[in-house]
Amino acid sequence: MRRTWLTFLLLLMPLFGLMAQVIFPIQKSANKRYFVDQNNMPFLYNADTGWYMFWKLSEKEAGEYIRLRKAQRFNVIQTMLVIPNSVNVYGLKAFKDNNDFTTLNEAYFDHVDRVLAEAEKENMVIAIAPLWIGCCLDGWGGDGLYLEKNSLENIRFLGEFIGRRFAAHQNVIWILGGDNDPGVHRICVEVLAKAIKKEAPHQMQTYHASSTHSSTDIWMNVDWLDFSMVYTYFRGFNKAWNCVQQDVYEVCYAEYKKAAGMPFILGESTYEGEHGDWGNDLQVRKQAWWAVLSGAAGHAYGSPNWKMIDGKWKDIMKYPGANSLRHFYNFLSARKWYELIPDFDNNLAIDGAAPYATNDYAVSAVSFDKKWAVMYIPSKRTIRVNLKILKGNRISVRWYNPRTGNYKLISSDQSPCILEYTSPDENDWVLLFETK
Repeated sequence: MRRTWLTFLLLLMPLFGLMAQVIFPIQKSANKRYFVDQNNMPFLYNADTGWYMFWKLSEKEAGEYIRLRKAQRFNVIQTMLVIPNSVNVYGLKAFKDNNDFTTLNEAYFDHVDRVLAEAEKENMVIAIAPLWIGCCLDGWGGDGLYLEKNSLENIRFLGEFIGRRFAAHQNVIWILGGDNDPGVHRICVEVLAKAIKKEAPHQMQTYHASSTHSSTDIWMNVDWLDFSMVYTYFRGFNKAWNCVQQDVYEVCYAEYKKAAGMPFILGESTYEGEHGDWGNDLQVRKQAWWAVLSGAAGHAYGSPNWKMIDGKWKDIMKYPGANSLRHFYNFLSARKWYELIPDFDNNLAIDGAAPYATNDYAVSAVSFDKKWAVMYIPSKRTIRVNLKILKGNRISVRWYNPRTGNYKLISSDQSPCILEYTSPDENDWVLLFETK
């Protein structure tokens, strides 16, 4: 009886603006479509990208950063362990010699340990890139080619060291690669991944490929890859180093249909506050809603806080897109979002979704039992909806404002039929259909 009440209370927590306590480590669900904790409670991956957190912030600042993001309903921070020649706020480098990964500075990793412990107290997952390859000569696969200058024995030594060093932290997962396909570094990445997995088998791993590629585009049937990461911007976006981009829902649809035996997330996309007008709050909301309604187990939000700008990172945390994503999290976590199936063929939105493969497409998902459905509409339009696909004699229809978290009732007693709905204003909206 006590466990039943605990489960009931955990399910109610999102309705009251609270985040359920996660029992780490997270793992794949039984159907391998999403994440669950050790109590089999679904875990909606809602990440922030604080890539430079470990060396740009002190222990106190990192704790404050984590708590502020938690208040915005983020539950994962994606970060890097170290990049070449980085020095943390205490003047410490990870390696005395970048060409020799065995020349470890234990004090540097002590700081990482303390930040991880602080995150675990706050029930925050930390997804760590151990050796970021980099897209633009900025990582371990860049101009210095430090991965290649280190022997495979050195890389294996480092992997086993950090696996052992951080194995006690149940809130850690690993991101291999980093903004690039492995290329000539393939064997180095595999040695590193296997070494970490050997020492910390309970900590999940993924691979961060180049934009437009997913982890499973690069790695298939490898025993160390636990979940996949997709990465893209949108068609017409020409600011990335790879200028041929698909839209988020396109790559998510493709990954969902692969049935690769693992969950996937949108690991990176357009950052709020970057790339001019494209990096706005609307775009980051689009990406989050598109990802989950297209089958992803979650997404990652980005802002200039990836580099933790001195004196500015607290103000950047207040960006409107970041604040609005709390409503994304609250809406989904109050429901069985993990039962949603992408409506690839527009059986729900039979007209008005907008042209496919554009940055303005309305994406829908329907629960597997056909008892409820969600549609995200990026801009004002009239949508023609076929409610006959839902199983129920009466249907409640509501607008949900993804910017404020407020609902607007359309009908509490709608019969299943084909109807048209027009957005309340020029902004993005969510349509929620629930059968009685």
